[in-house]
Amino acid sequence: MRTWTSVVAAVCTVIFSPVRAEPASSCGLPQEIHDGWTMSAPEKQGLNAALLCAMDEGIRGGKLANVDDIVVIRHGVLVYESYYDYPHQLNYDATTRHNGYSMTKSVVSLLVGIAMDRGLIKDLDAPIASYLPDYAGLRAWDKDRITLRHLLTMSAGLSAERAPAVSFQYNNAETELIGTILKKLTGKGVDVLAQENIFAPLGIEDVAWYKNPVSGLPTSSSGLSLRPRDWAKIGQLVLNRGVWDGKQIVSASWIERSTAEHITTDKAAFGYGYQWWIGHSPDKDSTIQWAAALGFNSQKTIIIPALDMVVVFNAGRESRNMVAPELDLLDRYILPATSRD
Repeated sequence: MRTWTSVVAAVCTVIFSPVRAEPASSCGLPQEIHDGWTMSAPEKQGLNAALLCAMDEGIRGGKLANVDDIVVIRHGVLVYESYYDYPHQLNYDATTRHNGYSMTKSVVSLLVGIAMDRGLIKDLDAPIASYLPDYAGLRAWDKDRITLRHLLTMSAGLSAERAPAVSFQYNNAETELIGTILKKLTGKGVDVLAQENIFAPLGIEDVAWYKNPVSGLPTSSSGLSLRPRDWAKIGQLVLNRGVWDGKQIVSASWIERSTAEHITTDKAAFGYGYQWWIGHSPDKDSTIQWAAALGFNSQKTIIIPALDMVVVFNAGRESRNMVAPELDLLDRYILPATSRD
């Protein structure tokens, strides 16, 4: 039988003992939502959980870039995800779609690759007038020498008094023309093409795609909303050289070509492929290269082949530290946390 003294002592022990903090590795642990991802603790895939948790603490404390979520994939396994709340902002979690803005362009690039694989597009250097003979805008611009390759590399010169292929100039209209060509060739909008050829095979089910209120057609340059973990699936597809679950969704040759640098840009830290940005980050005494889908407000799906890694950032508002070239969270935390196995 317990004495009054022992009871008081036990209560005091509970009240005055320090609260046991959760182990560092508990932050950012993925939750199961049955979306097809294999999950593990970051340490099992060669990541330093303590450094990832330091990043998490810095974001929550307002000392680092403001982001809505971070998802990290290593060796094809979901190892880290974290979601952040801000006053007067939509609060995100693993089941909430996030607008990718211009990350949409990179999905459209995959659709071009699939069209080429199926023989619907045979030559990137054929004038786009051959695909759109009735498109009056090309005649009005006197741009009849524009090719699909020019559109893919943002070098068509649609908004400038210059010939195609002279220099890079970011222009949403060029990606919209790519979508128009795909619609002409297939009879389907980019939303339907992506659903049939990318989203369904990858098990991506929760999709929204903005449609132009005048034409009723989905936009190609922006407007695709996916869950953060589904943006990561897009990145993993590219990292897998076009393969998902043993099936070749888009050819490895297109992945290689589209994520290679084809033109320099007006952003010193970046090159540009076929609707993919090409960048690099410091890596000890050298640099590590990556390809990325980038969108307004610091949306990023980053593919890092040398580390077998995909990193997704989504943000509802622009953060200085997440605007190129200062990829603060990637360079200061995620890459240093990653083993080079």
